[in-house]
Amino acid sequence: MEPIPLEKNLNWWWYKAKRNLLKHIIEHGKTKSNLKILEIGPGLGNNLETLNNYGSVDILELEPTFLSYLIEHKSDLFNNTYNNLEEINSSYDLIVLLDVLEHIEESKLFMKKIESLMKDQGLVIVGVPAYQSLWSAHDEKLLHFRRYNWKKLKDDCSNFHIVERYGLNYLLLPIRYIQIKFNRIPSINENGRFLNNILYLISLIETIFRKIKINPKFGISLYVKLHKKK
Repeated sequence: MEPIPLEKNLNWWWYKAKRNLLKHIIEHGKTKSNLKILEIGPGLGNNLETLNNYGSVDILELEPTFLSYLIEHKSDLFNNTYNNLEEINSSYDLIVLLDVLEHIEESKLFMKKIESLMKDQGLVIVGVPAYQSLWSAHDEKLLHFRRYNWKKLKDDCSNFHIVERYGLNYLLLPIRYIQIKFNRIPSINENGRFLNNILYLISLIETIFRKIKINPKFGISLYVKLHKKK
């Protein structure tokens, strides 16, 4: 099976928007420094430099092609590598799963396993694609099992307490619905530099809104910050 197609350009607007939200979620509230961090499904390592600002990072990556790329190009940004949960005998302050859960068939069971890797005061950050009504050939190409609404995401994370909820790229949601209606989802390579910059500027408006506590709970992606239930 061919690996999931991913963009290597760290300046792609989608990656930058995700990193901006990730930084906001980590820094919002009381978060200690020097965290022990696990990123599951880092892909080509687009979040690793950001996560290194908050502590030491381990990674779990199932795709051999991606893992080889990370070891060759980004080994200075992580410590330990794993390719299944059962290998891990550490506990973490922060576990990050961005665009991962939709690739896992038994997603609720997977999240229960994640809980066992958390420290008592640990956090989990999950990001998933939103709304089954946005399902397209793009999801099939990326080997998704589903897209999410809040009900499904809460059910998958039912063994956690949801601390915060976010929508990402909500300003672009009407455009995405139009693309779906006319079966026209552009490939990554169709986003030239000018369009890439425009889309990133739109995402920056959402970043500014978050800073002034405007935080709609809808978007092209849904994000949650989780604690263990006491």
